[in-house]
Amino acid sequence: MKKPAVVLIIVLLVGLAAFFGYRSYQAESERALADQRNAAERATEEQRRAEAERRAQADAEARRLADLKTRQDMADAEKNLAQLRSEQAAAEAARRAAEEEAAQLAKETERLTREKEAAQGEARRLAALREREAAEAERARLDALQKLQDSEQQKRELIDREAARLAALKRQQEIEANQHREYLTRSIYPNDYKRREHYYMQVDLFNAAQDAPPARPAPLK
Repeated sequence: MKKPAVVLIIVLLVGLAAFFGYRSYQAESERALADQRNAAERATEEQRRAEAERRAQADAEARRLADLKTRQDMADAEKNLAQLRSEQAAAEAARRAAEEEAAQLAKETERLTREKEAAQGEARRLAALREREAAEAERARLDALQKLQDSEQQKRELIDREAARLAALKRQQEIEANQHREYLTRSIYPNDYKRREHYYMQVDLFNAAQDAPPARPAPLK
């Protein structure tokens, strides 16, 4: 064969080899790239599934936590509501008790006011009564003192009059006694005279009566 033909054949073979080699390389590269793309897609899909699963789990956990929080909030709300109702009931009971106490206090205040007014009225009445009794007692004392003074004055006047009368009577009796006093004398009788002792006794009694002071009148009552 001619050398150019051989070279041409060699060039063609080399070209074919290069072409097929390139085609094979390209196909292999494409397969590798496809495998890479598939692996990447599978990884992406797996990542998406994992992400979706994580999101689902996160959403489920979030829903669980939200539900738990809702239940907790509802429990807290019910507890707060019960506490509020209890506080309202206690406040209402305290209000009613305060109203009853205020009403009782008002009644007690009114009663004490009435009793105070009654006591003040009674005190004024008793004070007026004591003042009237004191005035009457003072008038009675003054009247009794005046009567006593009048009685003492009357007694003194009566005593003075009686003393003056007695003095005058005594002076009169003394004058009359001095003017008319007469004494009996004893006659001498013999010892054997039977009435001699009786006669002497009568004479002595008569003379003693003449010497005795006049009898004082009975005191006035």
